[in-house]
Amino acid sequence: MNTYKATLSYCGQGYEGWQIQPDGHKTIQGELNRCLSKIVKSENLSTLGSGRTDSGVHGIGQVVRIEIPLKIAPENLRRALNSHLPAEIRVIAIEECPANFNPVRDAKWKQYDYLLFEGESLPPHYFGRWTHSKYKLSLKEMEKAIKVFEGRHDFINFSTKGTPVSSTCRTIYRATVQEIPLDSTLFESWDGKLYKFSFFGEGFLKQMVRLLVGACIKSGRGKLQPVEISSFLGEEKEDKCAAVAPSDGLYLKHVEYLKDWSLSD
Repeated sequence: MNTYKATLSYCGQGYEGWQIQPDGHKTIQGELNRCLSKIVKSENLSTLGSGRTDSGVHGIGQVVRIEIPLKIAPENLRRALNSHLPAEIRVIAIEECPANFNPVRDAKWKQYDYLLFEGESLPPHYFGRWTHSKYKLSLKEMEKAIKVFEGRHDFINFSTKGTPVSSTCRTIYRATVQEIPLDSTLFESWDGKLYKFSFFGEGFLKQMVRLLVGACIKSGRGKLQPVEISSFLGEEKEDKCAAVAPSDGLYLKHVEYLKDWSLSD
């Protein structure tokens, strides 16, 4: 078997997440495996992604280990995959790697971004790519809220049940929210604001980022204070402090393998 490290970028709209499904639902991994089997003319292959993005979630820098029974130049494999993959999935980089490379275990840190549009109506060409809020949001209050998550905490109340984990404690190195200027040409007559939430951490639990964003949105509406958020960091509670934010605004932005956060910040 020959092993490759690939970086994928994809629009998750219309897909049931990254991980292949036994019931035949369309997934990013399923499409990748299907195209690989065409190229190598064999079902004897395997792929492993750095993160199991949920249904509707997008990837900008999803890292994947590919094992195939074919020796091929990385650039030729990239071109072959992009000629078979749907247009909403692209392989943007690929290289040979050691057989023991594990995109989950070997990651130093990850970055997730979340895009939220505040306005009366969402620009239709960003449907499924930005989350929409009709409510007015306070950037100042969301900035206060998001800083609560920095550091090492038990995020059991900011996660949902999924693959069993040994611990629900995670470290978030940095968490920010900012307003991004809208393109003056594309949005010349569109009234609204675009916010970007960014989380840099050692790892994330199932739906953790969406629950963190949900708390920030609730804070932005004046319905949740930082001290209330802090009370949910720790012992498991029956309820969440806010709803899970929709999947369509979430992007797996980057997975770092070379530098620890202390060296990269």
